[in-house]
Amino acid sequence: MANIALNKLPLEIETWKKSEIATNGDAKNYDGANGYSHAEWPCTYTLDLDSEKKIKSIRFLLWDNLGKNKTVVDPRKYKFTLSISSDGITYTDIYSNRDEEGGNGWFIFRFLNDTYFRFVKLTGHYNSANKSFHIVEFEIHDNDTDNPPSKNISNFDIITGVVGERKIKELIDNIIAQRSSVFTGLQEKIDQIDKSLLKSNEAYEKIELIKKTHDYLREAETNNTHSKYWLIAASVTFIAFIGSLYYFIYCDQHAKSIIEEYSKTNDLKSFISVILAAYYFSKAVFLSVFLYVFSWLLKNYRSVRHNYVINKHKAMSLTVASGVLVGDDYKNTDRSKIFTQAMDIIFSHQNSGFSKEESSAPNLISTVLNKGLPKEGP
Repeated sequence: MANIALNKLPLEIETWKKSEIATNGDAKNYDGANGYSHAEWPCTYTLDLDSEKKIKSIRFLLWDNLGKNKTVVDPRKYKFTLSISSDGITYTDIYSNRDEEGGNGWFIFRFLNDTYFRFVKLTGHYNSANKSFHIVEFEIHDNDTDNPPSKNISNFDIITGVVGERKIKELIDNIIAQRSSVFTGLQEKIDQIDKSLLKSNEAYEKIELIKKTHDYLREAETNNTHSKYWLIAASVTFIAFIGSLYYFIYCDQHAKSIIEEYSKTNDLKSFISVILAAYYFSKAVFLSVFLYVFSWLLKNYRSVRHNYVINKHKAMSLTVASGVLVGDDYKNTDRSKIFTQAMDIIFSHQNSGFSKEESSAPNLISTVLNKGLPKEGP
C-alpha cells in the first residue's frame, strides 16, 4: 500500500469547504481559487484510518502558490499542530509550530520507530494572509516514500513513544508465547525455596527449644546449689539441737544446784518445784526454737529440691520434643500435637518426690514418644 488516506473525508466534513479535494491525490493543479480544501482557523482536520495501522510517514501541502507550474513562493505563514491517536479520544502531539514563525508548502514527517495509530488530526491555528486555513493535499503512508517534486519542502524525523494498542497486544502475545521458556523450572525453584524455608523454620524451632532447655538446666543447677545450702544449714541446726539435748540430759547440773540451794532455806523449799518447772520450760522453749528452725530449713530444702527436679523434667521434655520436631522417624506424624502435648506436660504439676501432696504425673518421655509414634494396624 501507499497513501492510505486517499479519498478519505475528514470527521469535520461540515466545517471544511471542498473537503474531498485534500485527499484526492492531486498536488499539482492548484491556484488561488481552486485545488484546495479550506476552513476558518482555528480548525481541525481529522482522518480516521478505520483501524490501527503501522505508519511510516505523514505529509501535507499547505497552499504556497506553486501549483500549475508557478515558481514564486507565497510569503504567507501557517501555524499548526499535528497529532495522532489510537482511540480518537487521547491525542499525542508529534509536532507544532504554534510558537514559531510558521511556514507553508510541503511538511513531511517520517517516523523513525514503529508507530501505530488510527486517527490523524491537523489543527490549524493561524494564517498570516487571511482567516482561512488551506490544505492542498493530505497523505498518510504505510511505506517509505520519496519527497514530492517541489522546492518548498520541510522534512522532520519523528521518534514517538506511541506504541499503539495492536503493538501492545503483539508484545503481550510474545511474552505469553515465551512464558514457558522464561518460567521453566520456576515451580521447582519455588518448591526448593519452600523446603528451605520449612527447614529454616524447623531449625529455628529447634534452636529456640535448645535455648529454653539450657534455661531450665541452668535454673535446675541453681536450685541444686541452693538446696545444698539449705541442707547444710538444716544439718548444722539439727546437730546443734542434738548437742543441746545431750548437754541438758547428761551434763547440765543446774537443776541439782537449784534443789541444793533452795533446800538450805526453809522459806524457799516450797518454791523448788515452781523454780524447776520454770527452768525446764525455758529449756523446752530453747529446744523448740531449734526444732522450728530445723523444720523451716528442711522445708526450704525440700521446696528448692522440688524445683530442681521439675526443671530437670522440663529440660528433658524439651529435648525429646526438639528431637521429634526434626527427626526423620516422625516426619509422617502431626508434630504440632506432639509439641503441644510436651508443653502441657512441662507446664503441668510434676511429681518430684519432695511434696507430700503431689499426685501422680504422666511420664514425660513415654507420653511424648507415644504421641509421636505411628499406630500399627488398620
